[in-house]
Amino acid sequence: MPSLVTGRVQCPESSRGGPDCKAAADALCKAKGYSQGKSLGTDAVEKCSAKLLIPGYKRQPGDCRTESFVTRAWCQ
Repeated sequence: MPSLVTGRVQCPESSRGGPDCKAAADALCKAKGYSQGKSLGTDAVEKCSAKLLIPGYKRQPGDCRTESFVTRAWCQ
């Protein structure tokens, strides 16, 4: 029986460079005892290097990256 589940699983990077949230939805559903899932809710955070805390440091490309997470999925 399909079900809505909640949790937090990071979306891995796809071969094209973007987040693969289908894989994360499947992982979330498998952790809850289902075989596969479809993402219904996501969250994104910016993760930055501690160098940004140094006074006078100028932000450089690559100092931060965006991480995506599946927070809700429809599981089967």
